[in-house]
Amino acid sequence: MLVFINPGHAQGGMPDPGAVNMEANLRECDIAITVGSLTGKYLEEAGCKVKLLQSHNLAGESPGYPNVTDTANISLADVFLSIHVNAGGGRGAETFCYWRYGAAGRLAGCIQAQLVQSLQPFDKGYADRGVKENKSLCVLRETCMPAVLVELGFIDSADVWLLKEHQEDMAKALSLGIMDYWKTV
Repeated sequence: MLVFINPGHAQGGMPDPGAVNMEANLRECDIAITVGSLTGKYLEEAGCKVKLLQSHNLAGESPGYPNVTDTANISLADVFLSIHVNAGGGRGAETFCYWRYGAAGRLAGCIQAQLVQSLQPFDKGYADRGVKENKSLCVLRETCMPAVLVELGFIDSADVWLLKEHQEDMAKALSLGIMDYWKTV
């Protein structure tokens, strides 16, 4: 299985770091690349092939940055995972897919279940925000393979300590979710 991992927002935070918690000195782009790289490592240990590309992707691709969806489609990946961090109040993880009742919905369900199961033992307030459809996200709409976008938690809530201290657990959960999905194919 070939897994395409897209850590959200621009590498190094320029021009777009994503959500930021200045007080905790955390940026979404940094969390996403760390969790994405660790997820790739765990998937490779499980026998998967992995491609990873962090690229700016606000309202389509910005000039000078590789197009994530085109690169993923050309790679002929079996699944696509975009990793993000939420902001704006709230707690917990949510996983988006284009359509809940197909392969992407099954992938999203497997990932969501592993995230919640893995992180709630550390923090009972870590909420299961569920699997949600979103037809407007480019990374879900323009990919040819089952694709999901996961929001690991809220950078501006009590989730921040999980985002700081449990990135490896998040990566393990993502990789286990992908492997759970692959067993259903």
